[in-house]
Amino acid sequence: MLHLSPLFRTGLVSLSLLPLAATAQINTNSPAMVEVKTTAATPVTRLRLQTGGGFYLGGDYTEDINGEYIPAEGAGTRLMWYPERASFRAGYVNGTQWDAPNIGFYSVAMGYGVRASGDYGTALGFRSTAAQVGSTAIGQYCTASGAASVALGYYAHTNARQGTFVFADRSAIDDGNDTFTDESFRAPNNHSASWRVTGGFRVVTGGNGTNGGYNSTRGVSILPGNTSSLNLTTDWGQPTALIATSSGAYLSSTGVWTNVSDRNRKHRFEAVAGEDVLRRLRQVPITRWSYKQETGHVRHLGPMAQDFRKAFGLGPDSVSIGTVDADGVALAGVQALDARTLKQQAELAALQTENRALRARLDALEQRNTAPSQAGLPLWATLLAVGLGLGALLLRRRAAAQSA
Repeated sequence: MLHLSPLFRTGLVSLSLLPLAATAQINTNSPAMVEVKTTAATPVTRLRLQTGGGFYLGGDYTEDINGEYIPAEGAGTRLMWYPERASFRAGYVNGTQWDAPNIGFYSVAMGYGVRASGDYGTALGFRSTAAQVGSTAIGQYCTASGAASVALGYYAHTNARQGTFVFADRSAIDDGNDTFTDESFRAPNNHSASWRVTGGFRVVTGGNGTNGGYNSTRGVSILPGNTSSLNLTTDWGQPTALIATSSGAYLSSTGVWTNVSDRNRKHRFEAVAGEDVLRRLRQVPITRWSYKQETGHVRHLGPMAQDFRKAFGLGPDSVSIGTVDADGVALAGVQALDARTLKQQAELAALQTENRALRARLDALEQRNTAPSQAGLPLWATLLAVGLGLGALLLRRRAAAQSA
């Protein structure tokens, strides 16, 4: 049992400490059970335990480059405040992870075998490392080796890429070695975000709170690579999708984008006149072009949204064209052209029938006039008249078909 002197019990004790500059303003509203101060002309509190349980441990940051004031080094279990580098350590290390060369200024490391050697770094968990300035490594075997990078989860590695974020799930199999290389999920380039989530990646922006919040009205999922782990409740019933959305649209695992088109999700139906669609389509210029962000060799073919909107009045604005609208116009145009074709085919069939009837009549006339006739026109004149009449009839039929 700890026995304190009456002076300690009254709340104040002064020990001979090196005089250092003040670093904090002590709140004296709560009485102290234990308080340790320097012996300088103006005493500075270094340790204070308040009666309410509050705890203060002060110090001065001196940028101890050589590490001569580090409280302890080597393996072991400890809680260590290193004020000369404004750094904090708690947990256990089995080696030199908490020796002065591996302690960054203003850094924090807590857990088992964790190291925060980068200035302003944070390392938490099991054998994780924050090796660069402003880096953060939290989890198991995580390494943040790029400046201002973040590694979270299991064997996440920022791969010396600055400004990166890497999250790795626990799907990798630990082979038991200490190199942390073959299991690591690494950042590919600077200023990137990388996720290893083999159970799927879901973003839910609206839900009713049931089923863990997944019964949502808004959201998107990148479905698991392993189809046996598909969740039809959380992925909006789209088991064949690569990317599923709460709207019903999805990108299939084979690369096909599918729009929602359920009749039960539509209303305000209107019939469409195909010929009117064709007339409007004639007003829409179709040109070749490139997006301004693309290089010169990338070309596209299509209408401008402003022209499309003016002609058809479809979509929410005049700067975009919905794929369902473009498809609908194309299909309506195809139907109109098909109707024209069917009409022309019917007219052609009627002409062919009439032609056969005229040919039969002509044959009959030829048979009756095999011998010279004493009355009427000569045979050659009769044939010429019939031919001219047939030709005129065919020309009239063709002109009528083309003008339709």
